[in-house]
Amino acid sequence: MREYIEIVLTGIYENLERILLGSGCVTDKEMRKKILEGKIELPKSVLEELCIGCEGCANVCPTKAIEMVKIEPVKITENYVKDKVPKINYEKCVYCFYCHDFCPVFSVFAELSPIHPRDVGEKIEIDLKKLLEKKVDIPEEQLLRISSILSINLKKIINK
Repeated sequence: MREYIEIVLTGIYENLERILLGSGCVTDKEMRKKILEGKIELPKSVLEELCIGCEGCANVCPTKAIEMVKIEPVKITENYVKDKVPKINYEKCVYCFYCHDFCPVFSVFAELSPIHPRDVGEKIEIDLKKLLEKKVDIPEEQLLRISSILSINLKKIINK
């Protein structure tokens, strides 16, 4: 019985210490205050300048956490104009990274993906028009499979 009382008292003491003094917390008091006030700035998850607006990320997202939002149209190539970019709903995102891995900028052109649910990092200077002029060596069947998931025809955009 003595051991049981010792465990209970130790637990009460440790929990009070955590609650009153904030010991053993992962976030500091300043961060907790920002969280409770709703002043946390979410990481940037889309590099809009690098995104081609193909909707592939939204199409492969298993939880439908990606919404394509309208933007001012941007002519990327002679045959293609981008008019949407993705926006991630973090309440639905399960961080499977399908959006990142499937993005043609990453998977076809081997460049930094313009979408990443955790953080895309600092702004990267990549000329999208030059990137899309880059020759790629993709088998026709793979190009068709990728195009079937995207809402655009990749043949219009890339040079084989």
